Amino acid sequence: MRRTALLAAKIGVSLALLAYLLSGTNLQALYQRVRTGDTLLFGLAVLGYGCMLAMSTWRWHLLLRTQGYPASLRRLSETYLVAMFFNNFLPSNIGGDIVRVRDSSRLTGSTTASLAVVAIDRILGFGALYFLAVIAFVLGGPSLRGLAGARLIIVVVGAIFVALVYVFFRPGTARRLVAASRLTSLPWFQERFETVQGAVHVYREELASVFLAFAASVGLQSLMVLYYFVVAHALRIPLSLSACLLMVPLCTLIQTIPVSFNGWGLRESVFAVYFTQVGLPRESALAFSLVGAGLIVLLSLSGAVVWAARGDAAPEAGST
Repeated sequence: MRRTALLAAKIGVSLALLAYLLSGTNLQALYQRVRTGDTLLFGLAVLGYGCMLAMSTWRWHLLLRTQGYPASLRRLSETYLVAMFFNNFLPSNIGGDIVRVRDSSRLTGSTTASLAVVAIDRILGFGALYFLAVIAFVLGGPSLRGLAGARLIIVVVGAIFVALVYVFFRPGTARRLVAASRLTSLPWFQERFETVQGAVHVYREELASVFLAFAASVGLQSLMVLYYFVVAHALRIPLSLSACLLMVPLCTLIQTIPVSFNGWGLRESVFAVYFTQVGLPRESALAFSLVGAGLIVLLSLSGAVVWAARGDAAPEAGST
């Protein structure tokens, strides 16, 4: 009952935000911009997104291999497609991660170990997003540095990553924190904590692999920025690459706040604010966001085909 109410609230937030944005937008101009988009550039964006999926799969493969689990790239690619589908169609931002944890646990023999690998994969991805945002923030002009909430996000997220890096490079820190919380008195927690600690220890010993995975993450997130940049120009929106380099990571980080249905409405609102600040109309922001995200949703349907062919059972949102 509580989960249903939460889902209804998120859908309500998304619909309310979209209704508000569309009510103050020139819908005819929005339609014309989408209808006259450059098909060739849209095709280039699709190709770029395909490269992102390939790089994401390779990064996951690298992190698993570092732990001693030589997974098949083909099988991981199939799982990633299914995960992409559930990320877009389950009422949860972690639906795809559940798929990846479930599938890889057949390889690792441990759900907790698989969860640790996927968590590191996620953290590296967000770290790369933050890295790109910081570069764009530092090198951008005053108009970009003045984007709403940019400075606050840079500071707050930066503090979180500094804490994570400290815990990673200071063995024993996590153990002391957990001991202080007295969670170690719970046998089931202690067992899972030791499994996670073992995975983290391996990554500390194999820093070259971790840095390589981070470099892949930077490349992956750069491709995401380029994907949206190409979408903007396919829609004939004069958005600069420097602005896109800051807006896309910031918006992606904001989307992690679980207040809407998979970011719908929230994402469009953020882009509307940012576009207005750099002198672009709201209809351009909505076309940019709706087409960019909508195209990803359409591409994720390929995961439904793989899922149906494999005969997998759908994971429950929030399960581990």
